[in-house]
Formats: sequence, C-alpha cells, structure tokens
Amino acid sequence: MLKVILLLTLVVSATAWSGELTIKVANIKHEGVLYAAVYDDKEVFESDKGDNSQQRPGIVGGLVKKVTVGEAEGTIELEAGTYSIGFFIDKNDNEKLDTNFLGVPKEQFGFSNDAMGRFGPPSFEAASFTLDEETILIMRAR
Repeated sequence: MLKVILLLTLVVSATAWSGELTIKVANIKHEGVLYAAVYDDKEVFESDKGDNSQQRPGIVGGLVKKVTVGEAEGTIELEAGTYSIGFFIDKNDNEKLDTNFLGVPKEQFGFSNDAMGRFGPPSFEAASFTLDEETILIMRAR
C-alpha cells in the first residue's frame, strides 16, 4: 500500500511540475513600468501590438514591475513548455506601447532571444524558448 501511495505521489508531482523563469531586462534608459507577457500561442504573440496590458487567452504569465534606469529582474512560475516573451517599458503610465503615426514604438520594447521583426514583432519561432527547469532569460530593451 505504501508503494502505491508513493507511486501516485510521484505521478501527480511529475504532471504538476513547473519551472521557474527569471526574466532580466538590460539597457533600460528611462523610468517606467515594465510590462512583460509570456505567450504560448503563435497567433496571439505575432498579432500583439502592445495596446492591451490585460491578461487574455494565449498569454500564460506575465510581469508588471516599476523599473528605473539600468536593469530589471522578475520571476514567473510556469509549466514546462515552449514560450515567447514580448515586453515594453511604459514611461507615461498609460498601460500601452506608444507608437508614432507610422507605428514605430516611441517607448522601449523587446522580445525573448532578442529577436526582432522587420515591420512588427518577430515570429513566435524566432523568439521562442523551452522551459523545462530553472531558466534565466536576459533580454535587451531597444
């Protein structure tokens, strides 16, 4: 009986296993609020324009944190899987990424793997990473 209980405990803990993701953002040039979203959905990631800071399907985690010039760091618990991150630093506290009339960001932003797109966000694949244990991602604000 004890062996059965031990086996069931191992099975349940293995399926509920999660990893710890530490996000580090470097090159912050102004004070503001860091909004970082963790995506598990390609379409949601590639269509997000940073104009809605609310949780929604396709975003499985995030970080909202006041930041100063230099670097910022935060930790998120996630289940093992493949994810991409997009972030921006909101310097005027309006909870969105401000852009000019051409759609070019006026506030700092970035993506996991420091991936960049040509005219918009990079592909999910270019920014994706696999979380299977403790992971530290260092990203550069642009």
